[in-house]
Amino acid sequence: MRSKKHTLVIVMLALLAGVAIWWLKPGKGLLHDAPRHLPWAVPDYRPATSTHRVLPDGRILIEITHLPLIGIRPEMLAWWYQKLPVSAVEVSGVQYPFYHLFHPTEHGRIRVVEQASDGAPGMGVGALVEREEWFGPFDSKGAGRIVQFSAAGMTVVPEVAGLRFGEIRHVFETTAEGTQYRVVSIIGVEWPLIGGLVNALIRRTMYSEPMLKEWTRHQIEEVGMLQHFLPALYRSKPQGDLYRLQFPLPVGVNTMSTEARGQRRSFPILSICTTFPFQYQQETT
Repeated sequence: MRSKKHTLVIVMLALLAGVAIWWLKPGKGLLHDAPRHLPWAVPDYRPATSTHRVLPDGRILIEITHLPLIGIRPEMLAWWYQKLPVSAVEVSGVQYPFYHLFHPTEHGRIRVVEQASDGAPGMGVGALVEREEWFGPFDSKGAGRIVQFSAAGMTVVPEVAGLRFGEIRHVFETTAEGTQYRVVSIIGVEWPLIGGLVNALIRRTMYSEPMLKEWTRHQIEEVGMLQHFLPALYRSKPQGDLYRLQFPLPVGVNTMSTEARGQRRSFPILSICTTFPFQYQQETT
């Protein structure tokens, strides 16, 4: 009996390892959409704070504290994410998916693969959401299961073939001016025996040091973009899932120059699944 149990454990671990190897194998590059010409600039990511480090079991912990969102309440953020995969907006006569509004140069496609438990469209508890995006030279395609969703924030679990590969927790805290938005991500697995090896593969093939920096920068930029349009979008009256915005470029928003952004993106064009030498430390971007 004990021998059968050991055999079953070995088979299960082999299956888990196979799924991990399949997930981590190099893939074809994503189709990159042309940059959107929106009436505002990408915010400067540098004043926000972020750290990342490797936990004792090899998983990666990433923490981001975004700049305060002035005039944006937590329920507005929950509304935005719920609508994100299913709505579009017309800006000065040009129609865009919400996802393209979220980041003007690094978002491709997003869709709901499995509906929320309550059957509501968009993001909600139980929904499986698949997205394609890129962070500078790094392509990223994957799906996440929404396990918690409210005006206080949401928790998304990266999922492959029903297996979990960490969690990404978004926290929305009410302030006198609006919202303090924080993100705590843990990337990796807690599997017995082979978990350390799988986490090492994840760090080497998917979340190298350069990729982590670009991903962090991307997250800060997209959340900063909300300051430009979310209050007006939230107040607008849609026709079905189509919203309309018509307003001039905001004044006084902290943005980066094209030159500064060009200096930052000095890596060659490579797939997300490319091996890099890496050294992890807790650091502020």
